[in-house]
Amino acid sequence: MYDSYSKWIRSHNDLPLKINQWNNVVRWEFKHPVPFLRTREFLWQEGHTAFANKEEAEKEVIDILDIYVKIFEELLAIPVVKGKKSEREKFAGAEYSTSVETFLPMGKAIQGATSHHLGQNFAKAFEISFLDKNGEREYGWQNSWGISTRALGIMVMMHGDDKGLVLPPKIAPTQVVIVPIMFEKDKAKMIRKANELKEELPSLLVEVDDRDHYTPGWKFNEWEMKGVPIRIEIGPKDFENKQVVVVRRDTGAKEFVKWTSLKKRVEDLLDEIQDNLFTRAKENIEKNTISTSDWDEFLASVRAKKWIKAPHCGTVQCEDEIKDETEGVKTNCVPFESPKPKGLCIKCKKPAAYIALFAKSY
Repeated sequence: MYDSYSKWIRSHNDLPLKINQWNNVVRWEFKHPVPFLRTREFLWQEGHTAFANKEEAEKEVIDILDIYVKIFEELLAIPVVKGKKSEREKFAGAEYSTSVETFLPMGKAIQGATSHHLGQNFAKAFEISFLDKNGEREYGWQNSWGISTRALGIMVMMHGDDKGLVLPPKIAPTQVVIVPIMFEKDKAKMIRKANELKEELPSLLVEVDDRDHYTPGWKFNEWEMKGVPIRIEIGPKDFENKQVVVVRRDTGAKEFVKWTSLKKRVEDLLDEIQDNLFTRAKENIEKNTISTSDWDEFLASVRAKKWIKAPHCGTVQCEDEIKDETEGVKTNCVPFESPKPKGLCIKCKKPAAYIALFAKSY
C-alpha cells in the first residue's frame, strides 16, 4: 500500500490521506491456533492514514481507539481498558501502539483492537513525502489501526455459558423468537396469533418458530444455544388469558406479560439485558483484578489466573524474564488512567517507569 502512497502524496494539499479497508489476512508467523481468536487466515478492518504533522496524527490515534471502545462496550457489552503497549509489545516499526484490552472469565487477558502511531518511520522507508506550504519537502506522519473477527470470539467467550451463545441484543441477528406451543386442534390459531405478536414488534428482529416437526423443548434448546436474547412462548392457556411467557436468555428468568403490554416490556427487557451483560462482565473483571508490588504475591496471582496491576521498569529484558519465569505472562498494556508509579519494578527492582497490566493472554 505504501508504495502507492508515495505516488499519491506529492503536496500538503493531498493530506490528510485516510484509507480504510476490510480484507482477509494470512498470518505467517503462526502457532497455537484458537478458533476466532487466532487463526491462519482472518478478516479484519485496517486503516492507514497519513498527515502533514504529528499533532493531527496523534489525535487520530486516540479518536480511533475511542471508536473501538464504543464497539466493545456499547455494542458487544464488553468492558475494556484503554492503554499504551510496552516497548516489547508494540507494533514493529511504530513509534508507539495503543490498544483496548479485556479480561475473560477463564482467567486470560485478550487484546481487542489496536491503534498505532507510526511516526515517519514507514514514510522514510517508502519515500512518502510532500511539499509543505513553504515549499519544503517533509515526510508524512502515519497511523495504522485495526479490529478483526477476533472481537466476535471475545464476545462469545465473555458472555457464553454451558447452554451456548449469549448475544447482546444490540448485535443479535434475531433479538426475539416467538414459539407457539401447538396442538393439532388449535395449531392454525396459535400460529396466527404468534405472527400477530410479531407484527406488534416492527422495530425489532423477530422470528416465529412454527415448525411442527420439533417439540417445544427442542426449539427452546436450539434458540438458547443460538443466544437469542428473548424467547416468547404462547400456549393454549396463555391464549385464553391473553398473555405470553417471556424468557430472558441472560438469566433464564421467566415472566407472564399481557398482550397489550408486550411491546414496551420487550423493548425494556432488551435494554436491561444489554446493560446486565456489560455490568456482569465488568464485575467479574473487577473481582479478578489485583494490584501488587510484591513478587511473591505476583506469582500467586498468576497461579490464581488474575489480571495483575504491577509497577514495571519498562525494559524489554525484564519483561522477557517475567515471561520466562511465569510460563507466558506478559504486559497487556499500560492503562491511560494508571497513576504515576512509586517505588521499584515488580521483578528487577529498578525504578518503576509505569504501572502495567499483566496476565497470560490469547
